[in-house]
Parts: sequence; C-alpha cells; structure tokens
Amino acid sequence: MGNTHIRNVEIVKEPVLDSTPETPTPSEPNSEPVSQTPTLPDYTTISTTKTSPSPVEEEVISKTPTNPEPEADAPRWLVLTLQILAYAIPLGFLLYVLYINYLPFGYNKTFTIDVGSIGDTDSSREFYLEPSPDLSDRKTAEDGTTYRELNGMANVVFNPGVVLKDAKVSVSVEGDGVEIIPPVIDLDPNSIKWDYNWDFTQGKKPGELGLTGNAYPFDEAMYFDGKSRLELAGSSDKFEDGPFTVYAEWTPTDSENDFQEIVGHYNWEILQNKDSVSFQVGEMDSSEILFYRVKQSTLKDFFNKKHQLLAIYSPKNSTISSDYIELYIDKAFAGRTYLENHVIKPEYNKQKNISFGKSQHGIAKYLFGYVQNVRIISTTTSPILQSNTKEVNFTTNNNLIGSISIVSNQDGFFKKISLKATQ
Repeated sequence: MGNTHIRNVEIVKEPVLDSTPETPTPSEPNSEPVSQTPTLPDYTTISTTKTSPSPVEEEVISKTPTNPEPEADAPRWLVLTLQILAYAIPLGFLLYVLYINYLPFGYNKTFTIDVGSIGDTDSSREFYLEPSPDLSDRKTAEDGTTYRELNGMANVVFNPGVVLKDAKVSVSVEGDGVEIIPPVIDLDPNSIKWDYNWDFTQGKKPGELGLTGNAYPFDEAMYFDGKSRLELAGSSDKFEDGPFTVYAEWTPTDSENDFQEIVGHYNWEILQNKDSVSFQVGEMDSSEILFYRVKQSTLKDFFNKKHQLLAIYSPKNSTISSDYIELYIDKAFAGRTYLENHVIKPEYNKQKNISFGKSQHGIAKYLFGYVQNVRIISTTTSPILQSNTKEVNFTTNNNLIGSISIVSNQDGFFKKISLKATQ
C-alpha cells in the first residue's frame, strides 16, 4: 500500500433520479417484465487513493473527538484521608449532639461575675449581667473593689451551651439591699395547709364544694362555658388584709378575649388574656386611682393545655421589709412588681365575694376553659414562698436555665454573683 492513507470519512451522496418518467416500450411477446425500480449506485467501496482533503473533509475531521489523556491517580494517602473524613465528620457531629444533650461525663462548673468590672455584661460569656435601666454605671469602692448600684430589677443570664436536665444549681450574691428571685420553684402545693382548697377533679358539683353558680363538672375539672361563674358566699372581707398566696390549675381555651377571670376578689384578679396571664391588685390606698400588675406573655400554643400558677401578694408590714406582687407560671418566674408602700384598699371591694369565671368589673369577659384546682391561704406574717434571699438553690427543668433576677426595693448595691451547676 506504500504511503497510502485511509481516511475514516463517510461521504453520503444522494442518487440523482430523472424526474421525467420513461415512456414504457411495448412488451414483446413472451418477454420478462422489466422492473421499474431504479438501480442505485454502489457506494460500498471506499477509495484508498491518496488525495488532499477538501474543505468539507477538513471541517469534519477537525470535529472528530480525540481520546483525552488518562488522568494520573490521586495519591493513596489523600484517598485514604478523604475516606476517613467522610465518616469522621458526621460521626463527630453526632457525638457532639449526644454530649451536649446527655453529658455522659457529668457537669460541674462554677462561674463568677465581678460586678462593675469591664466585661461583666459581655453576652459572649456563659454567665453575664444584662444591662438594665435600674442599674448604675460601673463604680469602684475605696478599697478598689468594683460594684454597681441597683434600684429595681436586673437579670443575670446563664447559658452553658449544654442542656442541663435536673441539674442542681446554687446562686448567691454579695452586696447590700439586694435579693435573688429563683427562676424556677419546687413548691409542692400538697405540702401546705391551705385555708381553702377547691379540688374540681373529683366531679363534685359547686354546692358540694361550698360554692354557688352555674359552672359544672366535666372531664375531671370545673367547666366554664363562656356564660357561667361561681362565688364563695360570705367572702367579701376575706383575703384583703395582709399577705396571701393563690395557687391554681387551669386549661384555657379562648385565645380571643381579655380579662377572663380564673379567680379574683374585685380588688385583686388573676386573669387569662388573649396573649398573657396577669395578676393585678387595686385600687390601692392612694389619693389617686392606682393599680399594680404583673403579667406573663403567652402565645397561641399556650391554649388548650393545662397550666399552673402561683400568685403572691406581699405588702410591707412589721415583718416584711419588701412589698410586692409576684407571679409564677408553670413553676417558672413570670415577674415581680413593687407596691411602693401601698396596700389594697378594702372598701373598694364593696362587699363583692370571691368569684371564679367572671369578674364584676365592667370590662370583664366570661372564662372559656377548665379549672382543675384553686387554693388560697392568708398568712399574717409572710407569704408561703420566701423568694427574697441572697442565696437560692433550685433544680433545672430539663432546659437551659436562662435569666435569674436580682432585685432591690431600695438603693442597694452588689459586687459579686456566683453560680455553681452540678449534674
């Protein structure tokens, strides 16, 4: 073959057919019929003659793909490393999630805030002091120690970055005229001898519980259908003088209306609102119309679930140095409001009895929902829950602890806050 090159080029040519029909010739006798199918040229032969490519051939050849060079294999150590990381990264993340949720090695840490020092409000720390309008700027005493003054309430925040389930926590504060309010309480209502204890879970009718009204027992609760209420006859002069505490369990169902009374006495009310639960007292013994309120905001998912509350009225007297109202919802601190040396005005009640389901205030709405239990106690010296102290101990409730309130009803100051958490 010599230098003959075979080009792998396929050139297709369409046969040109005469569009003029042939005139058939008369058939001779005994002759074979002639086929009218045109004969196609034979294109099966590929020329091997060495010729120069035409422009069309050059274009076709230039578009013919060529086999790429094989890539070199990655180093074995790199392949092995990538394989290990493919398993190690998700496994490490899983172990981290398990650790912060279950703490297999336990948790035992102590934190301290040097109040008034630079960085005491640094929120990137696990334990820090929140800014508050009731706090002074940083101050330094003559002995060089730092501190801040407090007239009202400030919060310290504990965010350990792990879930502390039933951890034991101890918090203490050093200063004068300041106290700590625990973020959660472990109060067992059955451990207290209450003046009144209305247990609505037994299916008893109001009359069997010493009450009058048209609410009725249903599904282990007293049901209030938006047009019913109850009263305690002869109670117009009860729970007005001196401190008292109210405990209640209820299931709200109406998320559209405010001022739905759970229990109240006209000059104090515990209310379910469309976006909060509140405890208010008033009028007070003042020359002006004066009410005090503490409330906890709620969301839509708060409704149609059972909750519990503890409301405390603690007026100042010979044994109580700090006067306030306080509210806990589901064992968590909801808020405190100071009474500024005022007390409830008894005559404002105008002989109205303790009631359930609807207050006699003009703006009141009927309660929609279930009430399982209401308990009230009047104490002559102090409320049943002494939350005002410089050291508190409590157990976490399967969650991050969050805020812890430091309060002062006068010009107090504090210089150090310590927290110890153990699980």
